[in-house]
Amino acid sequence: MPNTLKNWKGPMAVIGIDWGDSGKGRLVDDLSSTAQIVARYNGGSNTGHTVENNLGKFALHIMPSGIFNQWAICLVGRNVAVDLQSLTEEMSQLDKADVSYKKLVIDEQASLIMPWHRMRDGIREKLRVAKVGTTGKGIGPVFADRTERVGPLVKDLKSRDFVKKIEEEVKIQNKFYKLNLNPKSIVKEFGVYQKKVKTFIGKTIPILRQALKEKKNILFEGAQGYFLDIDAGTYPFVTSSNPGVVGITRSYDLHPSNLIEVIGITKAYTTRVGEGPMPTKIDGYISQRIIDVGKEVGTTTGRIRSPGWLDLVLIKEATEVNRLTALAITKLDVLSGISKLKLGISYKLNGKPQEYIGHDAELLSQVKPEYINLPGWTEDISNIRSFEKLPKNAKAYIRTIEKFTKVPVKFISVGPRRGQVIYV
Repeated sequence: MPNTLKNWKGPMAVIGIDWGDSGKGRLVDDLSSTAQIVARYNGGSNTGHTVENNLGKFALHIMPSGIFNQWAICLVGRNVAVDLQSLTEEMSQLDKADVSYKKLVIDEQASLIMPWHRMRDGIREKLRVAKVGTTGKGIGPVFADRTERVGPLVKDLKSRDFVKKIEEEVKIQNKFYKLNLNPKSIVKEFGVYQKKVKTFIGKTIPILRQALKEKKNILFEGAQGYFLDIDAGTYPFVTSSNPGVVGITRSYDLHPSNLIEVIGITKAYTTRVGEGPMPTKIDGYISQRIIDVGKEVGTTTGRIRSPGWLDLVLIKEATEVNRLTALAITKLDVLSGISKLKLGISYKLNGKPQEYIGHDAELLSQVKPEYINLPGWTEDISNIRSFEKLPKNAKAYIRTIEKFTKVPVKFISVGPRRGQVIYV
């Protein structure tokens, strides 16, 4: 591992090691300045990466966060659920800021989110007694259709019989799900999208393999967090794709052993949006303070994120499974002014030690966290750019995370803007 992430040589991956919303867009934007390929590999419009730089503030959902590096090729992998409504809106954002996306390539084998996917998503959630907390973006239904081997792909946008395919699928959706869809309006809507995105459709895997042969810097951008993984997360309160390193394989046929660096990113505290268990959840004044100072409102949904103390049991699990080489800690500045801090270091169930077990939200809802207490700091750290100049207690907080996880912290954000960063 280089002394600083600024000197990285790829292929490298950035993955969330919590429940998401940890600042991946910010880190990818920062690291992509030296990337030649930036490759998004999972999720869909249910994810939101906020990038704030000298060009403005951008909310990206499908577009890779490395798009601001005008020399990098930006890939959208085959296991990303492509929402053309969201993508074209993001393109308009970039057009207004005079940001080129001419080097964008969307994999032709990626699934398209269609109006019926959103409708089915909403109906299912409404009928549930126990809500899952879906964003309503159609992600679950589109991946269900992919598993069932039905549903339009991105490549169908270039097909001569695309209109016929939509009309036939609408008949099935209307009959099976009683959705009352109008095929003409869908054809008209997607005709507009076709014109906007047609030239960006291609094969991403050959591009990636050639970049590997040429030993280029490749940056893989994950969406959401590891504990929303469909297999390893807190099922059923999970997403429908793989946010960890397995997701890279599913999108690009790249074995995880090819990754030279794997950076796990999390906030200096834990947050969760939507439903599902959260052992270290905080209530009361401190909770509201973190929400207010940290602006904990979802980029995609606008929902308030629930804060908790940093859960090192989860962080260590994600660290070991994904074989992290470095940690990135964001929003350390949000903890300034809290006199007593906690770190969750273990779970107990019925008085006995309990490890995290994936795919079992019920178990996680029953465990009781155990903490270590650390003193906080009062200083404003937003202008600090050196680890040595951090307050003593802030350094101790970071060192405790490193000691517990046995992984070095190489990146610390101390503010929301590009440049408000400490490279350790």
